[in-house]
Amino acid sequence: MVTDEQVRLLMSLINKGMPQVTAAAKAGMSERTARKYLRSGQMPSVLRAPRTWRTRSDPFAEVWPEIESLLQQDGGLQAKTVVG
Repeated sequence: MVTDEQVRLLMSLINKGMPQVTAAAKAGMSERTARKYLRSGQMPSVLRAPRTWRTRSDPFAEVWPEIESLLQQDGGLQAKTVVG
């Protein structure tokens, strides 16, 4: 996965007149990936869509209202105190 810092380095090397192949290699990405970010002009963090799915059901779904009320009563509670 390409980071914003890698793309910043790529852009800086391209602006200094370095060939795209060399700039991509120095930034640690393929030429094709470099071309994608140069065309879009955006950072990977902007292009990455937020994940909207869940990989498993929420283990606290049934007891969360009770936990929330305990935390509102005493904000200093720790996980071991609530579960134990």
